[in-house]
Amino acid sequence: MKDSDSASGKDFDDSKIYCANCIHCKVIKTQTQNEGEYQLRVRCDAGMWKKKMGDEKYYKYFTVIRRKLDQCDAYESMGDEEEYLKDLKKKLPVNDEVFRV
Repeated sequence: MKDSDSASGKDFDDSKIYCANCIHCKVIKTQTQNEGEYQLRVRCDAGMWKKKMGDEKYYKYFTVIRRKLDQCDAYESMGDEEEYLKDLKKKLPVNDEVFRV
């Protein structure tokens, strides 16, 4: 977030693309080390999130709101970005959660 955004009361930077508002941003279940448990992660089904070695990168579900880019060729907005992101920010958990099957 830019300083000018916080001073004007805006929560999000209009010059950035927020991955959480893209149709390719998908929530998936990933297995934990304990059998019968999983955690939520987020991936880009357009394949835009890669590690240095080329593997697909997953992000923690509760941090997806912070994932933003200057530009993305695969970006497809899901609607009013500011309204959606504000609502998402309120609803996302603050820590990783472990679920049992």
